Amino acid sequence: MRKHSKFITILLSALLAVCLVQTVFVQAFATENSATPDEPTGDLRPVSMKVVKAPESVTANDYENRITDSTFWSNVVLHIVYSNGEEYDVNCDGIDDSLGGIVPPIAEINGYAGRITVHYYFKDDTVNFTVDYLYASYEDDNTISAEYSVKQVSDPRSITRIEVTKLPDMVFTKPLFTGSRDDISTGEEWNEWMKSLDVNNSISNHIDGMEITYYYANGKKRSVVVNSSNLRIIATVPWYALYGVENVDEYGNNLYFAVTDEGDYKFSISLNSDGRDGTVYTAKSVDNPNPAVKPTSTEDTPAKPEKPSGNISSATSDVATNDNANNNNSTNGTANNGVVATGNFATPAIITVVMLSAVAVMFVFKRKRMF
Repeated sequence: MRKHSKFITILLSALLAVCLVQTVFVQAFATENSATPDEPTGDLRPVSMKVVKAPESVTANDYENRITDSTFWSNVVLHIVYSNGEEYDVNCDGIDDSLGGIVPPIAEINGYAGRITVHYYFKDDTVNFTVDYLYASYEDDNTISAEYSVKQVSDPRSITRIEVTKLPDMVFTKPLFTGSRDDISTGEEWNEWMKSLDVNNSISNHIDGMEITYYYANGKKRSVVVNSSNLRIIATVPWYALYGVENVDEYGNNLYFAVTDEGDYKFSISLNSDGRDGTVYTAKSVDNPNPAVKPTSTEDTPAKPEKPSGNISSATSDVATNDNANNNNSTNGTANNGVVATGNFATPAIITVVMLSAVAVMFVFKRKRMF
């Protein structure tokens, strides 16, 4: 009986030693390979970036394609993951204040100071954003990007239309051209037509004294008389000119408008450079020194724009967000990315060790009782 007991004791001890060695090996192997298969193992760099929080809408100036909501960017949060497993929630406050953007959470990588910038465009009542994180030199493809869109809500203080309420002061003695330039069908005809134009007869290039009335989205209106002291010439040819009058109100609006000669002492005016809007005015001439000013519309109350939404929601429904993210350096505390050690054998091995140990102890106590 003692021989059998001794043999069983040796066997249990051997099994216990094997399990302990196996457990240590599994845990050491799991620690060395804790990264997921698709996690980068090269030099430090951002490997993913996405918008995890953003307003559902943004107030914008339709006329200038400019965001006017001063709180918008402070409610936009990026989630950035680096190749070393560190993760950060980054607040975008100030990202569009200058071309420099904002400083990323890891400010420098391999001696290069990274920047996070944004650009956006307007289309179909939507503002589309692209956020770029340049983390290394321009020579290589060292940029990751995140895209998202929000609904555009018209700023009630944005300019929506304009009209001429006083004609230019100049009395023209000869038209720039007669007939319609739309009748020109070939490039050769166009070149010959352009050579025949005398800019001294161009209405679009002589608009001093013209009064422009501009209308806001909320139905209000104001006027400005343009002249050489407040006009900025952006582009000009004999039959067309694009102008700008900066800071026409306390809202920071700039008035950009194009004037186009239509021939026979007539001209049209439009917002920005969007082309002719169909409304034609007749300038002063020696044959007609006091023509009537044709307004764009007799209505003065455009429809009121939709009120901006004050709701803030996540831009992606499947990503948890940190609402208290601080600007550029708030971490969510998940530097290990929630990765579980590789392999599922460690836990059963530990359980087996515990059970065998218990059996060994019970056997020893039983042995004492028997002998």
